Amino acid sequence: MNTRVLTFIAYQALWFAVVVAAGHDRGWLACAACLAFVLWQSIASAERAVVWRLAVLAVLLGMLVDGGATVAGVVRYAAKDPMPFPGGPPCWILGLWASFAVTLPGPMRWLSGRPVAAALLGAVGGPLSYAGAQRGWSAVTFPAPVWQGYAWLAVSWAVAMAVLAVALAHLTSGRAATVKR
Repeated sequence: MNTRVLTFIAYQALWFAVVVAAGHDRGWLACAACLAFVLWQSIASAERAVVWRLAVLAVLLGMLVDGGATVAGVVRYAAKDPMPFPGGPPCWILGLWASFAVTLPGPMRWLSGRPVAAALLGAVGGPLSYAGAQRGWSAVTFPAPVWQGYAWLAVSWAVAMAVLAVALAHLTSGRAATVKR
């Protein structure tokens, strides 16, 4: 089986496992699963430095996106422990950010240097994944009015994905990348 396909399938399985664990207040288990996935991708990749840089960038973006959502009160997370800092997003959600980022050099490489496509994907895919986490496993909740949480996620995920797409292009080219539309 193609390694990109295997990575994509493994990430989807990881997402489900983490969301289920978080929904059952098993934050440590969810964090451990994310760490194992990131380590696996790092070991398997010929671009280890790229994988780690993207993971760190994604965690920082996750702290802004999900930390902002927490502070704004538009999203609440299950399995709040462990948390990297009080009032911020839980470790499991940051682990999902890192885990997603390490798929970028592989199955999601087509986003490299395509910030508009990445932003569109983020604006739609980000809120949908949170909606699935809420409806399926109560890993997240949206206080009323729920549209504010979805709007926050759509805008912030669009920006975060555009940043990741440009970063991927820069990190994999070794020079300033040409941005495609």
